[in-house]
Formats: sequence, structure tokens, C-alpha cells
Amino acid sequence: MTPAETALRSVVLIIDDDPDTRALIVLALKRAGLGVIDAPSGEDGLAAVREHPVEVIVCDLGMPGMSGLDVVRSLRSDPRTATLPFLLMTGSGDADTVIDALEAGADDFLGKPVRLDELVARVRAHLRTQSAWSQVVEQELRGRAAAVAALGRLTISTDPEQAAELLVGELSHRTGSQYVGVLRVMAGGGLQPLATFDVANGVRRGGARLPAALARELLNRTQAGPWSRRVRPARPEESGLAFWDARIDLAAGAPIYSGERLVAILNLGIALDPEAPLERAHEARLLASVIDFAGVLGAVAGPAMADRDHAAGVHARLREALVDRAFHTVFQPVVALETRNIMGYEALTRFDDGTRPDVRFAEANASDLGSEYELAAVESALVSSRGLPDGAFLALNVSPAVVLDAGRRLGCLLRGVDRRLVLELTEHVAIDDYAALRRAIDSLGGVEIAVDDAGAGYASLRHLLELRPAFAKLDITLVRNIHADPLRQALAAGLGYYAQRTGCQLIAEGVEAEEDAIALMGLGVDLAQGYLFGRPARLGDGGSAAPA
Repeated sequence: MTPAETALRSVVLIIDDDPDTRALIVLALKRAGLGVIDAPSGEDGLAAVREHPVEVIVCDLGMPGMSGLDVVRSLRSDPRTATLPFLLMTGSGDADTVIDALEAGADDFLGKPVRLDELVARVRAHLRTQSAWSQVVEQELRGRAAAVAALGRLTISTDPEQAAELLVGELSHRTGSQYVGVLRVMAGGGLQPLATFDVANGVRRGGARLPAALARELLNRTQAGPWSRRVRPARPEESGLAFWDARIDLAAGAPIYSGERLVAILNLGIALDPEAPLERAHEARLLASVIDFAGVLGAVAGPAMADRDHAAGVHARLREALVDRAFHTVFQPVVALETRNIMGYEALTRFDDGTRPDVRFAEANASDLGSEYELAAVESALVSSRGLPDGAFLALNVSPAVVLDAGRRLGCLLRGVDRRLVLELTEHVAIDDYAALRRAIDSLGGVEIAVDDAGAGYASLRHLLELRPAFAKLDITLVRNIHADPLRQALAAGLGYYAQRTGCQLIAEGVEAEEDAIALMGLGVDLAQGYLFGRPARLGDGGSAAPA
């Protein structure tokens, strides 16, 4: 079978040591319009899976060397093939054989001698299921990415229960989980709910400390790494504790860290349809979700969830880094797509200890130092920008909260700067009072506004309508591979029409391919930034920020 044929048809792998049986099955599946490859042994079958995009496997049970059970066990141990549909052919119909195969991970059975019409029907049924499941997984990944982004944009209180309540509410809304819980790690190893959600009771703040034995069990599991499990019925003494009181079938947990310290545990739980296929895949999705969400929760709210002594230590560490100015500014050029001339620069902050900027700013917000860090970054950018070309604009990242709450201090920093300044609004949460924000921006005198990540969500589009910015930055997820995606092109064209009608200029972020740059120019996008044109660099480092 050629690579072109493989790309056009669903591929079924047949593994059988009997050449006559194998040839008969291959012929029947090809006549049914399916792509087929075959292998005479379990070892050859596993090699074929590594080399070809197989979608269903039909395998004989009794083969010399690797048996069918050995093959399915090997497949299930690899995350890349853990959910691949596996049909086992066997001449033995005894219960023990069926049980062994189910425990090994087989999805279906065919008795020998094989009825070819039944084989084709079963293969097609599994292909339909796998196709539907692929769509579910794709939607899941999109939803998970959106949830992670939304969590990172929340304004987190320094009060642990209040912070956890907000985060649990956001996760319950975005994930569809039947249970969400955040348990704080107490001094001495105890656990106490900061906030929980279940379908029956909604979001609840706080709760009683877990019994010592239960806390030890959860801590031991979590300290060993993220975990998942089937949920057994609750014992009477466990009612109302952790996730056991929720009506769920699968649960998963992952550690939430503040720095190197375990400060809390995130639990997610889901209910399954009794007829739900691919339970292993549901469990893998749940585990992946809890890992992703626990990581971002640690960044945005780890210090708030820590006990008071630890939170004070985190605050002191962040304050010390702020006083020592343990960070610096880099600049990334913004170019005119048509001429490739540099029109301006975006100032970006990099921390000397290598911490990612989004993580450090989230830590600062959680420790009530967010405004201090933002203002210090603006000051550093203004000082460092003195070597930039006079005609280039300078874009500074600020949150609406800083403009509203620290506008006077921000205005003092900007006053007297002899350069075109653009304030790039970095948060994408709802703004309660746009009129107040517009007044605060006007009071800064002469600055222009850029709305970040246009097209990535409702809030950024609302910003465009309410603030009438000078620039709108197209989100990287919209820009990447836009030359080959008509839907992305349509959305960019709609924003281009808005820009034309309002006088706003579009800036495409994250442009890395020449094909995308050409497509964007054809859609009416004026400006762009990305690795294709220059990486962020300090002035004088010989990097892309050096004046052209």
C-alpha cells in the first residue's frame, strides 16, 4: 500500500501467522473500501504500528512468539497507542480467555472461523467510534487550552478561600466536571478544603479538615505525582469529604506548588455513561486536564493557597527581587508587512532567574504585588528604550487594573517621554466600567491603546468596540498557519474590515513563516511581529532589537 493510499483511507492492521486467513481478511477489507496492511507475527505487527498511521487492529490470539495478549498489553502500555481499537480473533470461547483479553485491553472479539461480513461490520463500527472520539479529543484540547488561558487572566485575591472559590467556579464552568476541589496542605500534613464544587451543591467555600488517615492517603498519592482512580462508594465516615460525596465514577488529582513547596491538591471528578466506550481514554483525558490546571493554579494562586507563614515568605522573596531589579527589558520589532521596515518595538520583561514572565507576574498578583511589578517593568522599559530609533513607537504592556488603580504613578513615569507610546492592554477579563477606563487613559496624555489577542475571545472583541484602539493585535492562534486555513482567513478578514472602518491598524503576532506573512498582507494586515522578523533582544546584544 502506497503512502498516498494510506493518507486517503482508514487503515486496518491484520496480525495473523496463518497466511491463508490473513489473505482472506485483507481481501474482504479492501473490497469494503478500507486500507489494509498485514503482519505475520506480533513483533512485525508492533513494528507496523510504529511505521504506519493505523486506526484499527485485528489480531489473532494464538501465535508463536508474541501472542495476541502480548501485543495488546504492549500497545496499552504506550500512551500513543493506549486507545487504539483492538479486535482479538480467537477459536476459544471460554470465559477465562475472554476475561484475560479484557483485562489486557482488548476492545472486541471475533470467533474463528471468522465471518467476513461480521468482521467488516465490526471494523467499521470501531472506525466510526474512533472518528467520533478524535473529534471529542480535539474539542477537549481546545477547551482545555481556553480554560488554562482564562485561569491565567483572573485577578486572584490574596485570601486563600476566596482565591480557591474563584478558581473552582471557573473550572466547574469550563470543564464540565461533576466535581472540582482544592485542598490546602496544612502545617503538619493535614488537608482542608479551600473550595469545592459538585453538581448537587454548587461552589462552596471552606470546609472541615479531613481525617488524618484520609489526608495521609491523598498526600501520599499526590506527592508521588498526578494520579487517577475509579471512585468506590463512600463509607459513612467519608460523607462530605474530598470527592467521595460526589456522584462520580473517575477522579484525578495533581499537586499545586508555590515555588518548590506543595501547598494544595486539585481534584477533578467525572461521571461516565454506563455505556461509555473507551473508559481508559476518559481517564487519560481527566488526568491530562488535572495536570494542566494544577500547573496554572500554582502559578496564579500558589502563594495565596499556602499557609500564612509560607505566603509571607513568598511575598518577601518577590519584594526582594523587585527591590534588586532582578529583571531586564528586551525589545521585539514590529514591522510593516509591505516594506519590512521597523515601525516600532514591543517591550518585554525577562527575569534574571529564568522564571517565565507570565508565571512571575501571576505570582506577583497573587502576592498583592502585581501593580508594583508592572510599574517597575514600565520604568525599566522606558530607561532601556533610549537607544531605539527616534521614529519608532514603543509598546508597553499594562493591565487595565494598573491604568485604573495606579494611573497617577503610571502617568508620572510616562510624562516627558519624547516618543510615540502605545499601552498594550494585557488582561482579557471583563471590564466593569469602560467609561472610567477611557477617562484614566485620557489622563495619561497622548498615549495610544493596543488591544491584545484580538479574535481570541469575547472580552478582547468588547475591548475593540468600547476603547476604539489605535492597534489591534491578532492572536498567535489565529495567525499561525493562516495561509492554509480559510476559516482563519475569514476571521482575519472580518477584523481587517473593522480596522478599515475605524482607522485601527492590525498587528499580527507570532509570525514565523513567510507564507503566513504573505497571506496576512493580502488580508489587509499592516504590521507584524514574530521570529520571522526578529526575536526579542536587549539593545546592544547584537540581537534583533538593534536599530535597522
